[in-house]
Amino acid sequence: MVITAKEIKYNHNSITIPEIKKKVDFTVLTPQNIPDNWTLDTKIEPMVMLHYMNSKDTKLMVAIHLGRGFPLSNEDFPHSQQVDINGNKGYFQEWIDSGEVDKYGATITGGLLNWVQDGTYVEMNSSRLSKEKMLEIASSMN
Repeated sequence: MVITAKEIKYNHNSITIPEIKKKVDFTVLTPQNIPDNWTLDTKIEPMVMLHYMNSKDTKLMVAIHLGRGFPLSNEDFPHSQQVDINGNKGYFQEWIDSGEVDKYGATITGGLLNWVQDGTYVEMNSSRLSKEKMLEIASSMN
């Protein structure tokens, strides 16, 4: 099997994923299923923040925050739907204003997705992607 690495288009003088991996003491998971034309803005403060922007770098498509893993329980997410992400228990909560139109004329969709994978806590959120698309991206994290 041959896997070719996709070139990441960083923006805003972001530090690269390999540089981030040298600075943190947990596994840095990154999604493989991201559109080629999205750009990436990264930060480490105090979590690793991966903000994937649209091709024009004007809209946040999905935010992924990573940190050292800790146990999650149903009590931590009482209003969330339990989901499976790569064999890990995850929690998805739709935005309260889902279905409404935001100030830019876009319909609010998506929500907040949390799980722990390979010892890393992952928090993903989007108001532009559907729950299904978020789960698709989450499943591609490694």
